[in-house]
Amino acid sequence: MKNVTQLHQLTFQLNQMKKQFRLFDAILDHIDEGICVIDNEKKVVFYNRKLGELETLEPNAVRGQYYLDVFKEADKHSDPLLNSLLTERRLTNRETFFSNQGKEYSVVIKSEPMHLGNEKIGALAIVRDLSEIKKLTSTIQHLQLAEKKPAVPQKKKQNNTRFTFHDIVFASSLMRQTINKAIRASRSSSNILVDGETGTGKELIVQSIHNESPRKNAPFFAQNCAAIPENLLESMLFGTVSGTFTGAVDRPGLFEQANGGTILLDEINSMGLSLQAKLLRAIQEKKIMRLGSTKEKSVDVRVIATMNETPEEAIKNKHLREDLFYRLGVVTIHVPPLRERREDISLLIEHFIRKHAHLLDIEVEGITEEAKETLLNFHYPGNVRQLEHIIEGALNLMIDENVITTEFLPLALKLNGSEGANFSAVKEMTPNFSDTLPAQVERLERKLIIKALEETSYHITNAAEKLGISRQNLNYKIKKLTIPIHK
Repeated sequence: MKNVTQLHQLTFQLNQMKKQFRLFDAILDHIDEGICVIDNEKKVVFYNRKLGELETLEPNAVRGQYYLDVFKEADKHSDPLLNSLLTERRLTNRETFFSNQGKEYSVVIKSEPMHLGNEKIGALAIVRDLSEIKKLTSTIQHLQLAEKKPAVPQKKKQNNTRFTFHDIVFASSLMRQTINKAIRASRSSSNILVDGETGTGKELIVQSIHNESPRKNAPFFAQNCAAIPENLLESMLFGTVSGTFTGAVDRPGLFEQANGGTILLDEINSMGLSLQAKLLRAIQEKKIMRLGSTKEKSVDVRVIATMNETPEEAIKNKHLREDLFYRLGVVTIHVPPLRERREDISLLIEHFIRKHAHLLDIEVEGITEEAKETLLNFHYPGNVRQLEHIIEGALNLMIDENVITTEFLPLALKLNGSEGANFSAVKEMTPNFSDTLPAQVERLERKLIIKALEETSYHITNAAEKLGISRQNLNYKIKKLTIPIHK
């Protein structure tokens, strides 16, 4: 009789425990965090509904299965749960991934080993979905930026310029020589020809020359010669009289508007040779004639021209008249590419971090040594402008982070000079200035990713390892660049 009573008590206690387990299961199924528990054999002991929503899996189909049978791409190094089981360490990881339905998720994964007394019995992962918080934060930031003035006000002067020599960031002796020459040239009103690759900062130097010159209080006008057709460019420079062509009105050109000041003719090597002849006469005679007029007007204008090839190359390629060169190149200034003045890169990195953190209204402590080393070793076909775009892009990708890591740098930079860069696509890093820099970088990234996927038979984890990025980051880029996955 006593044994029967004990059996009833044990049965009752067992049923109570089962009810408690079901209650715990129900509670864990209704919390906002995803939970996964595996045992020492890597079998899934518990997998709740929230995690199933994140990974578009049915919890009942996962429970009782071996973890690696469900998540075939997981490995002990990249997967937090397996890593905690193996190393018995607590880990915190931030990941961005796409579900099977293409929805983007940003999550924080906290994983740790589980012990019963001194015995390890498995590992636990808790996944918090930050996607809605991320969207809300982004919305708030956009609203704040829309309501406020630019955090770094541009010093727009009355003469249409923003920059002086004090705004030029450099540390190299090569750039010091360039600046010193520009400062000396600013004392007079002689014409100047500035050459240098795209993105080196030629206009910054030209504006600085004007603001250091005796003409600093007079007008400054800039015209990109490659931006508009030649017939329109002529009317922009010299002006028009009413009736010259349909819609023409009496309008002064830039030479008249800049009288007493400075004109910047950007990319003058893009100007047609016939218009260059007319420009030469205007510079020689200090007189212009509006289109459709027969009257000449005297003008006092300092002309500073820039181009993205050397004078010798421009003349040889018939992009610049030799006689115009002699008129413009009273003083010639060469702005060296960033790859030839690497001492400037560290200072520029710090400058652009401060500038764009201010503009984005975020706090940034700095940049990791690994990320900085990556930036220092890049060759920058787009020069200073490219470096600024890279920093700005990295800061835009940061959410809760306050330090720039390699995770936020373009793939092309991380592959530069690395073993993983031995792809034929890297040969296409020679700049093509008919397209924008971001478009070229994106196109190169896409080709590198496709190449890595093809070489690994579209195995995401192996491709990510080959590219030197995380699996989650690769998933993000695949979605962003609309790369088809063939399995």
